[in-house]
Amino acid sequence: MANPANVAVHNLRIDLGANTVIADLDLDVRAGEFVVLLGPSGCGKSTLLHSIAGLVDVTDGSIEIAGEYMTWADPKDRGVALVFQSYALYPTMNVERNLSFALRINGTPRTEIARRVQRAAEMLQLGPLLSRKPSQLSGGLARATSQDEALQGQIMLIEPMGNHRVLWLDYHGMQFASIDQD
Repeated sequence: MANPANVAVHNLRIDLGANTVIADLDLDVRAGEFVVLLGPSGCGKSTLLHSIAGLVDVTDGSIEIAGEYMTWADPKDRGVALVFQSYALYPTMNVERNLSFALRINGTPRTEIARRVQRAAEMLQLGPLLSRKPSQLSGGLARATSQDEALQGQIMLIEPMGNHRVLWLDYHGMQFASIDQD
C-alpha cells in the first residue's frame, strides 16, 4: 500500500444492534491532512475510527484507503494504526522496542527502523526515555509512546480523549503530519 494514503468514507452507515450509530457519513481525508473529530460522547467518533481500522463492520457504504476498496479488508491489510483511549504498550519491551515493533513485524530494514524511531522520539521529546520500560513512564509519557508507536504505521487514528490531552495534541499535532515526509 502506498504511503502516505488518502482515506475516503462514502455513505457510511453503522448499526450496532437496533441502534444506528453512524448514518450516511461522507468523509475524505487527503494524505498529510490532520483531522480532528469533535462531538459529544456516544456520537460515533470512536466507531468511525474503528470502522476505518477494520475493527467494526459497516452496515452500508464504503471505505477506501490509498484508492483501494477496504470496506471488508482485514485490519492487518489496511495500513492503519489505532491508538486506543486505554493505550497498550508491551510491558516487557522498552520504549525503543515498542516504537519499532510495527516496523520490525513488517520487515522494515534496520537502518530505516533506527532512523524513523529516532526521528519520532526527537519530534515528541521521548529521546531520553528510549531505554525505559512502560512501567517507568508517567501516564502522559506512556500515551505519547503509544502515539509514537502508531506513527510508524501509514495512517494514525487516535481515539477521542479527555480535554487534558487536547493541549498535548495542540503542541504535537502538526508534527504528526510531517513525520513521514522525508
